[in-house]
Amino acid sequence: MQRRKFLKTSCTVCVGSLAGIATLSLLESCATGKIVKKEISNDTLTVSTADFEVNKSFIIVRSSGLSYDVLVNKMDATHYTAILMQCTHYDNPVFANNKEIFCPSHGSKFDFSGKVKIEPATVNLKSYRTELKENTITIFLK
Repeated sequence: MQRRKFLKTSCTVCVGSLAGIATLSLLESCATGKIVKKEISNDTLTVSTADFEVNKSFIIVRSSGLSYDVLVNKMDATHYTAILMQCTHYDNPVFANNKEIFCPSHGSKFDFSGKVKIEPATVNLKSYRTELKENTITIFLK
């Protein structure tokens, strides 16, 4: 009888631990960057370098003039990339965590330059030219 109780208790603890780890993993993978709201002016979006949080290399720019958000990634102190957060597989929104950009619908994964890492997407994410002047990043949408 003691063996049965021990096994039951051990299994319950193991399953509970695994569920907790899985939940934390999911929460981390869904973590997103800071979201800033900006409006389009002359086919550009502008953000400040001050919008970036400490220890975060990217921000999400949301605009009412765009159907999808734009991820702005800080590559180094003077180089930024801007990527449309629209999956090229089936036009679903993509999300970012500290490791990658991913589509939760079909599992496509992209690096922070928008290049496909894992299919089913076979086309890189749309990227925009950026320009840094003083503390302002301009994203050229056309």
